[in-house]
Amino acid sequence: MINMKSISMRVLFGLVFLLSVWFFVWSAKSYPAKNQTEIFNANSVMSHVNKKTGLPDPGTYKLQKIFRVPQLTVLDSKGVLQPIGKYTQGKITLLTFFYDRCSDADGCPYAMALFHRVKSQLEKNTKTLNSVRLVNISFDPERDTPMMMAGLEKRSTEFDGNKKSIEWDFLTTVSVNDLIPVVDAFGQNVDINMSTINNSKTLNYSHVLKVFLIDGDGYVREIYSTAYLNKDILLNDIKTLDLEMSAN
Repeated sequence: MINMKSISMRVLFGLVFLLSVWFFVWSAKSYPAKNQTEIFNANSVMSHVNKKTGLPDPGTYKLQKIFRVPQLTVLDSKGVLQPIGKYTQGKITLLTFFYDRCSDADGCPYAMALFHRVKSQLEKNTKTLNSVRLVNISFDPERDTPMMMAGLEKRSTEFDGNKKSIEWDFLTTVSVNDLIPVVDAFGQNVDINMSTINNSKTLNYSHVLKVFLIDGDGYVREIYSTAYLNKDILLNDIKTLDLEMSAN
């Protein structure tokens, strides 16, 4: 006959053994994990995240050099040919392509409104007021003439009513043929069709909105699309480049 007392003791010892194993495993997982979390928070970029924006603090990360803006020419708002370096060197530059008749809410109008918000914020700081510029280059040289660009420049610099405004340049080109090398240099998406009537190049203005962040040496350091294009990100990256330039 089976001794019930013996069985009870075996069951008890079994439970004690299982509890001991569980406690050992739990201890092995819990304490190292806690220590690793403390180390991670102390040494990683996560310890430099702005709680309000959710972005890393300016200067705690590096923006890589993607490519240098080639030597090209554009037409300024006075109708004078200028080297594009005049608008992509010497200051931190936010550059985008646009055309005045664009009606896509997620395209040119969005970028224009965003530039106004960035401009308004930057003009609160004397340093960025003089070290940052905004640039718009037209997709539509046949309609966006230098005179029209001059009108846009005037309206944009007077938008916030500031006595001193951030430099904001509106540029175009002599023709579509002159525009194509500029578009290609930036890798800007835009469809170009050939007219069947006189074989001249005309633009299909279907394009992907892109904004280019350029450092003072003329290197593109970031390319933004609508997926992550907002005021806080742009201001954060501008400040990061500004700190980098100040340290050199």
